[in-house]
Amino acid sequence: MTPLIPDGCIVAVDSSQTDHIKLNGKIVIAWHKDQGLTLSRFKHYNHTEILEPENHGYESVTLSAKQRWKILAKVLCWIGKAP
Repeated sequence: MTPLIPDGCIVAVDSSQTDHIKLNGKIVIAWHKDQGLTLSRFKHYNHTEILEPENHGYESVTLSAKQRWKILAKVLCWIGKAP
């Protein structure tokens, strides 16, 4: 299965969009001081927030104050080369 956003794509983001309620189901850029950046789908279930990678070879991350992930931006679009 090919990834939703293949390697080498240019990604356009909006860093003003960080409201967790409005980002539910959207692809976001999140940052962790030890793990760096990730592009993942942000999901909000009742009192639980999850970063769910489109690549199912990676584990989902449950967000909490202890995890220290920060949502930096909403992904607007991406551009890549045609196959």
